[in-house]
Amino acid sequence: MFIEDELKQLTQKIGSDELLDKILRAYLKEMKEECFDDIEKEYQESKCGLETLLTDKQKQAEKEMEKLFVENMKYSIGFGFRKGIFAGFQQYLVEESTKDSFDKYVHQEILQMPNMQKYTEFFNRQTEINKAFEEIQSCLKGEGSEQLTTIYSSYEEKELGVLRYSFYMGYRYALSIVEEIDLLGVAKITDKVLYTEYTLGFTMTGKEKEQRAKRYIQAVE
Repeated sequence: MFIEDELKQLTQKIGSDELLDKILRAYLKEMKEECFDDIEKEYQESKCGLETLLTDKQKQAEKEMEKLFVENMKYSIGFGFRKGIFAGFQQYLVEESTKDSFDKYVHQEILQMPNMQKYTEFFNRQTEINKAFEEIQSCLKGEGSEQLTTIYSSYEEKELGVLRYSFYMGYRYALSIVEEIDLLGVAKITDKVLYTEYTLGFTMTGKEKEQRAKRYIQAVE
């Protein structure tokens, strides 16, 4: 048995279709609760609108663009999970640890240049995505151009959502190991945990909870 190969297979299994589906459902539920579900509605409307505007060749290119986005989201699960594990252990073991670990270890790495280039598989797919988008976009005008941009932007938002959730999963996994070994370990870094959950959007202040409740009431009235 080759340990490195086994570890690679474990990482690849994390980015499964089933887990991606669960994460995306959680993300869309979150957007609905925050009254931001118009983004998904606009995506669906844009998909329908482009059906009558694109040639068969362009439809195939658009389909390939979305397929590559999905592949990058599956890659993002393993990436975010590993970074979350690192962040969790770092906060426990290092007194002066990075304050905004998601931004430093995820957002600035895989979503921004030039660091994105370090992750060849992800970067190459993103290059192909942009190429397909630009080729189709060059043939569209007005509403069609806006609809294609909406589809592209929707996948970017979902990709960020997948990274957030997978990072938090890895982070929580690290904390569960800390608790297993040091019963009071997580209690010692409660301030760090709360700040991390807040920056990720999984914890809110009392004021923010009230504002979300008001938005929801207004949306259903």
